[in-house]
Amino acid sequence: MQTREAVLEVENLQKYYPVKKGLLLQREIGRVRAVDQVSFCLYRGETLGVIGESGCGKTTLSRLIIGLEQPTGGEIRFLGQPAGRRMSAGLRQRMQMVFQDPYSSLDPRMSVRRILEEPLRIHTRMTAKEKRQKILPLLEQVGLPEEALKKYPHEFSGGQRQRIGIARALVTGPDLLLCDEPVSALDVSIQAQVLNLFRQLQRRYALTCLFVSHDMSVIRHVSDRVLVMYLGQVMETADKKTLFEAPAHPYTKALMQAVPVPDPTRPAVGAVLEGEIPSPIHAPEGCPFSTRCPHAQERCRAQRPPLYDLGGGHAAACHLYAEEAVR
Repeated sequence: MQTREAVLEVENLQKYYPVKKGLLLQREIGRVRAVDQVSFCLYRGETLGVIGESGCGKTTLSRLIIGLEQPTGGEIRFLGQPAGRRMSAGLRQRMQMVFQDPYSSLDPRMSVRRILEEPLRIHTRMTAKEKRQKILPLLEQVGLPEEALKKYPHEFSGGQRQRIGIARALVTGPDLLLCDEPVSALDVSIQAQVLNLFRQLQRRYALTCLFVSHDMSVIRHVSDRVLVMYLGQVMETADKKTLFEAPAHPYTKALMQAVPVPDPTRPAVGAVLEGEIPSPIHAPEGCPFSTRCPHAQERCRAQRPPLYDLGGGHAAACHLYAEEAVR
């Protein structure tokens, strides 16, 4: 049996932000656990969707991987070598990111041509002719005409700017693409166009992607496997089919039930979660979801559940599955 190649390996990754007060902010009174002991593998050619409510640590996770944030603890390995801020210059060009906001992720003083040529100028020694031969086919693939090279970001719509951002990320031929909610700032109709573009590029380049979103329908459309996060921790992980047809964790089920049904004649399914997300400074001692979970028991409040292996790559951090876990 052929083993899959792990492009990205994350092990017990942590990112804690100190909360300080007092004279000159010298006294630490707590820590925000933005990412708390997150582990997963991302294999070549697959897309891993990361889903969860706002503030669950999705964006911080992607920023840690690409090196925009320094982890408090844990390990990140990209193609078998240390990643994050310790990543070598040779590896850095093989990991690229598409940011959430197409309005702020492009330099307004640069033309599209300069924006697309900049990664090639930094990472290669291509001539001007070679750069142009590289970016023209890519511009066509993201649905923009050659005339766009002379224009500046303010001359484009939000969807077109995001297409430029995607082209910039792909111009160095990366092994890994990190997508931080790349369609959340766009109109719904434009979202569909950009998502379809992602699917086309995935097939064309056999892209390996980490795709962050808070939208279940987006994750279902683009992902092969899904990682569900809550308060910086992994609640559940499974392949897309298993997760959407047979979710195990109560939090995942609540996310599914919160998705609006586009049919006014069909009644809402399930109860809406009650209560607010706990403060990340004073997170619960046990399961982070125990304050809102309808199945919470004393054990849940006292002991943090591990990711119980349910078989077939499906795992859930819930004490309900302690006896069902694969030994």
